[in-house]
Amino acid sequence: MKIRQTSRTGAILEELGHRVERLRLRKNQTIASLADDAGVGTATLQRMEAGEAVNLRTLIRVLRALNRLSDLDHIVPDIEVSPFEISGPRGTPRQRASKG
Repeated sequence: MKIRQTSRTGAILEELGHRVERLRLRKNQTIASLADDAGVGTATLQRMEAGEAVNLRTLIRVLRALNRLSDLDHIVPDIEVSPFEISGPRGTPRQRASKG
């Protein structure tokens, strides 16, 4: 399934779980083996693969164990600060969005 802006949250969680499962199987790892490598419980990994919500720390640990942590750069890319932003009244990058 392709994840889209309009996809339901539950459907996205299920798809992410299936993707983690496929990555694990591609590496020929058992749930217990990957859970051990990631430092998470087997039940937690089973819930993740079943499409249940897990915390961000768990996702990071599992992606690291699968050697896919750098994939997060595609999800939340690093935004470079432009010279215009730095040359503001205080010479520092913006910290907050404006109201309104």
